[in-house]
Amino acid sequence: MSFNRLSYIDLGAGVMLLYVVLSHSIATAGYFEIAYYDLWGVTDAALIPKGVHALIGNNGKIHAAGINYYMPDLFFFVMQWFFYKSGQFFSKLTIADEWKKDWHKLMNQFILWSAIGYVLFIGFKLWDGTLTMRNATYDVIHDLVFKGRIELNTPLWFLFSLFVAKQVANMILPQRDDKYFWLKSGCVLFACFGIAFIAYYYQFSMFPVWVANSALGLAFFTLGYCLSDYELKWWLLLPCVLLYAACCIWGFPVVSFVDNKAVNKIVYLLNLPCGFAGIVTFNVFCRIISHYLHCISLPFEYVGKYAMIIYVSHAILYKSVRGVLIIEELTNLYPYALWIILGSYVCFLPLFCVLYERCSKYLWRID
Repeated sequence: MSFNRLSYIDLGAGVMLLYVVLSHSIATAGYFEIAYYDLWGVTDAALIPKGVHALIGNNGKIHAAGINYYMPDLFFFVMQWFFYKSGQFFSKLTIADEWKKDWHKLMNQFILWSAIGYVLFIGFKLWDGTLTMRNATYDVIHDLVFKGRIELNTPLWFLFSLFVAKQVANMILPQRDDKYFWLKSGCVLFACFGIAFIAYYYQFSMFPVWVANSALGLAFFTLGYCLSDYELKWWLLLPCVLLYAACCIWGFPVVSFVDNKAVNKIVYLLNLPCGFAGIVTFNVFCRIISHYLHCISLPFEYVGKYAMIIYVSHAILYKSVRGVLIIEELTNLYPYALWIILGSYVCFLPLFCVLYERCSKYLWRID
């Protein structure tokens, strides 16, 4: 079968992005302690595709918890997919041109939304009376240097790590017509994964975590660069579908990308082949939906086209909602924090997309 259109990438980005923002909002809602008289309402609350249920934590307090606490995480490869997707469309440039392109597309966004996050962070610290010279300067600089993000907009780690991964990829990945293309690419793949695994295994306390997740990201970036054109070949697709099915049956090897952690070293090692299997299976599924049921995929494709701006701005909303509820001690609203966060998404994220698209032509070129 032939799939000529590339709208499946927007479809995939839309699905992954909705998964990310819903997961973050549910996790934030689950942060709040819930009074006993609210237990019934929380237990019965329903959300598609995830629900909210009461969960008694280790401290004996009641918290909200997503259904994914009880169910396997089908998209355990979500951030790996975004790195892989970037590798799909990568082509080598001069070092100066690559730097310039990625600076405009990634780092301008990083700087803008970090600045907004920092202002809000200072505002909330002033509001609740906890602002100090240390948390306003040293702590923020420490997070930037060692984690590649600031507290109030943690998802920005991805932009910084992707920027680093792309600069390194441009320098060390071979051209597609290189005589030793597969050998060199294989060496890059295993060297990068090895760096990330060593950082995880030895838990270097002074090792910047963005080095580890940039290296892990570059491993999946390399897979996208080398193998995305072969996803529909039976010799690649069939093993990937079978391996992903095995993960669905026996469990998913989840690696927390942002802090480079896993349950154990076997899980970490399995994340590379299993994550790749999940990515290929998901991509082919998106190709089929986009090709044969295009009308169904259109809403997700629309979200996918604005994936970057939604991703970098949504944390501002869910962290702000949590901050207001905590500072004002609005305990009666804690059980409904999820719905307040989702409501803020509906009200503000489309507005952010429209405003950014109109303003970007005056600020910088993003294409």
